[in-house]
Amino acid sequence: MMPLELYLAFAAASALLVLTPGPMVAYLVATTLAHGLRHGFMALIGSAAASALQLAVVVVGLSLILSTAAEAFFWIKWAGVAYLFYLGVKALRAPVEDLAPATAVQRSARRTVAEAFFVNLTNPKALLFHGAFLPLFVSPSAPAMPQLVVLAVTFIVIAAVLDGCWAIFAARLKPLLARVGRWRHRITGGVLLGAAAGLALVRKS
Repeated sequence: MMPLELYLAFAAASALLVLTPGPMVAYLVATTLAHGLRHGFMALIGSAAASALQLAVVVVGLSLILSTAAEAFFWIKWAGVAYLFYLGVKALRAPVEDLAPATAVQRSARRTVAEAFFVNLTNPKALLFHGAFLPLFVSPSAPAMPQLVVLAVTFIVIAAVLDGCWAIFAARLKPLLARVGRWRHRITGGVLLGAAAGLALVRKS
């Protein structure tokens, strides 16, 4: 069974990362600003469905790797730390930009769900991120599959709740959102570098 403190650390890290303005947050906010809160929630459904599919692939693949080689824990976790560090540096060096422009185009709710699903599903960085992030919180003293399933479900629930908050935030606080959006790469980079450094220090102890 996964240690409780490890699970709580994962939940806290997931919440912090979901709250950080990333590509899907930008898409969700853009959809809400352009088409209203209802379409923002429709985009949330599509994004969550894509994340669920990606996480299912990650869980199956990682469980097979971790169950066949005990030393894989060490290498996968350090690869995850390195990848988070890379993403953090890349985000810090990205140019400043607005979080999302709003464009008023009529569309159906079904189209919004489908578009969000494919935007998230066809982003290979999301799959790589899940593959790097989840193993950092798997305990080698317990079977990997049940832990990965719990972590994946937890991440989807946290992401759905907090992305819903982003949609509400976009609908009600558009001027403030524009100011926050210009700092999104800096916020993202800082969070990812902090997560990489913290996890690296934990693995050294």
